[in-house]
Amino acid sequence: MEQKLKLRPFKKFGPGYFIQEQMEDRKWTQEDLAEIMGLTIKHVNHILQDKQSISLETAKILAQIFDSTPEYWINLDTHYQLWLHQENSEKVMEAEIKGQIFARMPIRDMVQKGWLKPHSTAKELAKQVLKFWDWKSLDFKILDQHYLPYFTKKSEAFNQFNASYAITWYRKATMEAEKFNVKEYDKKKLTQLFQNIHQYTTKENGLNEFIQELNKVGVIFFVLPHLQKTYLDGAAFLHNNNPVIVYTARYNRIDNFWFTVAHEIAHVLLHLNKKTPFVLDNFKDQEVNAMEEEANAMASEMLKQHEIVEYLSPYSNYLTVTKVEECASTYNIHPALVVGTLAHEGQISYSNQNRYRENVLDLIKGKYKVGGL
Repeated sequence: MEQKLKLRPFKKFGPGYFIQEQMEDRKWTQEDLAEIMGLTIKHVNHILQDKQSISLETAKILAQIFDSTPEYWINLDTHYQLWLHQENSEKVMEAEIKGQIFARMPIRDMVQKGWLKPHSTAKELAKQVLKFWDWKSLDFKILDQHYLPYFTKKSEAFNQFNASYAITWYRKATMEAEKFNVKEYDKKKLTQLFQNIHQYTTKENGLNEFIQELNKVGVIFFVLPHLQKTYLDGAAFLHNNNPVIVYTARYNRIDNFWFTVAHEIAHVLLHLNKKTPFVLDNFKDQEVNAMEEEANAMASEMLKQHEIVEYLSPYSNYLTVTKVEECASTYNIHPALVVGTLAHEGQISYSNQNRYRENVLDLIKGKYKVGGL
């Protein structure tokens, strides 16, 4: 028989709880407090059990003996009384439960993508959320304890960036990774494959061939769309003993695909371990720390970016399509990566990428696209 889910808003503590904290710090008994306040022990006992509201006179006395303000005690009592008289209101419970969830998860976006089903009540939503996180109770503090420490302070302060939403995306990515079966991970073979990544960029079906090769060396790959306020381009993490690389197609350009994949492979080879179990990448706004610099440098090397810049720098004032394609042919790399490299270096405008724009999602096989794509 399915166990009924019981949901209640978080318990609020009345002034009695905080008075007892102050008493414990001072090792006072109820008798001591009664004498100090000039009240009967029975009156003090009722205050401590929140059976007696705090009057203005009592608030003034508490403020004097506990070095606080009368407003502090009045506000504590007022908030507690409001909670006490409203806790059985279904509307209040619905709002509090939904507010707790919406603050941590982009529910509308997730429903739109099919990650959650439409719901009509807070209980229906909470059941889905518990299943999503594999929790027995709604406790988002788990995210703060186990995931947020991996985000830098600067990352949490990005304009409109929501770290909890990014963690929600990561959770979905780990769920999708469960559905893929690949061979045992071979770091040496991945290194060899990585050294030839540029060659796959020019092949007619190079994206899918490279993904298949990733699978053969034990790397799981799939495309999962980013969630609102995450602005993620890609990610790398460990699933059991296999590395996982995820592409979001946020920009959905050939050059973005190959650089993102190369960057995540670099993370797999250089950084993923128990201390760094996952890396979520946002190339536009992400803080460039030592780890990101190393991944950028390795990706740049494998995609011939230094050679591209050196080859075409003499022509930066008047760069022709012929020169771009000549460079691409010389280094056996897709022209979109040549243009993307120069745009990244500030030598040309990103608008030049339009000439080599292809829809990456149209090129990647359906079995690698998940999460509503």
